[in-house]
Amino acid sequence: MKGVSRSLLVVAVVALASTAFALEDGSPSKPKKALKSQTPVNYFANFLKPSKSEVAVDFGAFNIPGKAAWSIKAGSYFGLWYFFNIFYNVANKKALNALNLPWLQSLACVGVGIPYIALIWALGVRDTPKIDNKLLPSIIQQSSLHAAGNVGGNVAFGAGALGFAHVLKSCEPAFTAIFSGLINGKWQHPFVYATLIPIMGGVAYASASEVNFNMLQFVSAMVSNVAFSLRAVLGKKTMSDRSIREVAKLDGPNTFSVLQIGATLLTIPFVVAVEGWRTLAPWTHPSWKAAIGKLDHAGAMITEGYLWKQLILSGLMFQLYYESAFLALDARVVIVITSVIIFGQKMSTQSMIGSSIAIAGVFLYAQVSEMYSNIANRAK
Repeated sequence: MKGVSRSLLVVAVVALASTAFALEDGSPSKPKKALKSQTPVNYFANFLKPSKSEVAVDFGAFNIPGKAAWSIKAGSYFGLWYFFNIFYNVANKKALNALNLPWLQSLACVGVGIPYIALIWALGVRDTPKIDNKLLPSIIQQSSLHAAGNVGGNVAFGAGALGFAHVLKSCEPAFTAIFSGLINGKWQHPFVYATLIPIMGGVAYASASEVNFNMLQFVSAMVSNVAFSLRAVLGKKTMSDRSIREVAKLDGPNTFSVLQIGATLLTIPFVVAVEGWRTLAPWTHPSWKAAIGKLDHAGAMITEGYLWKQLILSGLMFQLYYESAFLALDARVVIVITSVIIFGQKMSTQSMIGSSIAIAGVFLYAQVSEMYSNIANRAK
């Protein structure tokens, strides 16, 4: 078991190390023709605005080359993603364990961040989106898929081991690759699809022996994968129109914020229908009252403050980690390991081997996909 655990940690180290390598060698080497340098004030003022290149930063006594400035910026996005993602998953699982109200938890994930979104727009940190009648049907469609993916994920996270749920969720790139070809008619290089084999095979191998395996967790995770994959493909298709992006002010984080608001409105009726109207005033719900006074997995007393903290923290971290993900990219290696350590959820040797294979497959898919994408772009 210890040997397999080490293999899982090796996968994590390789993935994190390769991220730094990708930031150095995978960044655009030729910035757009613009200023030869920029001030530190300008650089940091636009730090949270993603870009494909950066010009040098002039600190007076020394300069940071454009490629290094871009790498620092992109590397920070990865760091924020991992930081917020770990906090979200821990708080989310604590709330699910204590209350067992996945629909309430789903509502918290999409709704808690709305005041933050409103503040960001009000302060002018980001441009306020402009959604017209032409764009509204697409936003509603994507919001529906976002809501479905969020609920499916929370049901999966609450139904069994968090680490194994993330292994199942690691299949999302496979669904995205297939739906992208079916909907857009643009298929990738065969080697890209070949990398999906270890993902699917690893998940199947891990599932075959997972002691915590149950059909509800498996089906919910797959529903989440399908919904999020369709949302990503359809969203990319809509936002590929540059005029829409510029007029509507919909960059990655802004698009996600709009979907959060839409998903909140769409989730509320289902929360009431499935878990009752008291869920909208959770302190009155029987599950809330029943949780008070119990101990969590670490032996901490569950109180009113404990429950509010987990709900609010998970919702805010969900908002921030997804925004960071839009700035960086998706990965699940650290989350699988963290859940095993924090919650003490045991995985069999076969499950850990399968999980390692699946996670390595996700990493391989990202690298091969990026490589052939760069080849295609250079050929244009």
